[in-house]
Amino acid sequence: MGSQEFSWKRACILAGACIALVIGSGFATGQELVQYFTAYGLGGLAVVAIFAIVFIYYNINFARVGAREQYEVGNQVFQHFCGKKLGTFFDYYSTMFCYMSFFVMIGGAASTLQQGFGLPSWVGGALVCAIVVAIVCLGLSKLVDIIGIIGPIKIAFFVVIGLVVLCMDWQQLPAGLEAVNTGTLAAATAEEGMVKAGDNWLISGLSYAGFVLLWFASFMTLLGAKNDRKSLSAGIVIATAVICLAIVVIYCAQLANINTGSDGVYVWNAPIPNLILADKVWPPLSVVYSVVVFVGICATAVPLLYNPAARFAKEGTRKFRLLTLGLGVAGLVIGLFVPYRTLVNVVYVINGYIGAVLLVFMVARNLRDFVAKRRAVKGLTPARPAAGRGADGDFEDPAIEG
Repeated sequence: MGSQEFSWKRACILAGACIALVIGSGFATGQELVQYFTAYGLGGLAVVAIFAIVFIYYNINFARVGAREQYEVGNQVFQHFCGKKLGTFFDYYSTMFCYMSFFVMIGGAASTLQQGFGLPSWVGGALVCAIVVAIVCLGLSKLVDIIGIIGPIKIAFFVVIGLVVLCMDWQQLPAGLEAVNTGTLAAATAEEGMVKAGDNWLISGLSYAGFVLLWFASFMTLLGAKNDRKSLSAGIVIATAVICLAIVVIYCAQLANINTGSDGVYVWNAPIPNLILADKVWPPLSVVYSVVVFVGICATAVPLLYNPAARFAKEGTRKFRLLTLGLGVAGLVIGLFVPYRTLVNVVYVINGYIGAVLLVFMVARNLRDFVAKRRAVKGLTPARPAAGRGADGDFEDPAIEG
């Protein structure tokens, strides 16, 4: 385990790593924000609130379990919360989901360089694949240090762009809200409309928190095993506050410019809507924005490729490096041949619901542990928490944390 002394520096680095994982291609390009927040008008604020509460809750849980159990494989946390059979399902499913999310990063990189520089899609995809494979081969510690620095830089850049756009166009917010609520979107046909993550803001909020949950389960569990718990907890709270601030700023900027664009490509339907915002601030800035988005995609793609590689091979071995390379190339091929908007909507939304199911099991486990502690305090039972189901299907009772 890492140092047990609290460190603000370490907390900020860990916060940066959390930010880098959340701020992936969907967030950086703005496509994710349109589908999960902007499409709901003022309801987008409720989505932000739901995400913040759930995000802190499950990451603190993962970190606590990782610190206590000292798992060598982060996906073991699923059996802790769900028992052997369901835990095994979530283990393999989350691994598959992280890998599918890697496809989204490839698609985002390809779309970014294509819309920003007019480059063939395979160029952006191949470049991000090569960078990510190289970083993953360095191992978890180097991975966290690298993306922990990139995360705060890229989110600060996005927030600044959003703030500048809001200062320019805040008076257009009412009109933007009206356009979203009534469906009066520029150049939209009767069959067209904004792509939404769910039927309402509640479903969208749970889905958004849910799909990010599956990203963080293994990653945060391993961080909990290797870092001071207080530093990691502080990092989680810092990351949540910064991410939510960025979401609100950018989603408001999108609302104010929902019908901004030309030639049939507007904020509401563009593959990379935030490029339109950057271009509005200053046309050359869209080029810089494309580069920052690309770097951000790389940072998020790293742990998403690391998870499946580390699940089936020991870090640092030749098998691990070969598996990383093979998974990277296969993900590149898939990411280039499936439309980006389809990747974001299908992969994120469906898997968000699966993550929400896991959240139910986490809450149930926490409630069982709480009841067991209360009964122990009253002298009704031994001081041991309610546990997940073991190999035989019966509940096991691991020693309770002090």
